[in-house]
Amino acid sequence: MLKSYSVTDIGRKRQLNQDYVFSSGNPIGNMPNLFIVADGMGGHKAGDYASKCTVETMIREIRSSFEKNPVRILSKAIRVA
Repeated sequence: MLKSYSVTDIGRKRQLNQDYVFSSGNPIGNMPNLFIVADGMGGHKAGDYASKCTVETMIREIRSSFEKNPVRILSKAIRVA
């Protein structure tokens, strides 16, 4: 049984954590598990939104993919995001 957790750290320079993470030891679409980290944009405006939107778009694409090859699944999800 795979156990996992995720955490981000604001770092030393920022007042807002723009990172966004997703972790699942359970299947997501045709992936046996899924771990995604979207690093923030160095304090740029709406960087927190960009990170969250990227991860949520990738999850949606991965869930709806009929592809079996993990590299192809992730490549398409990244391109769409």
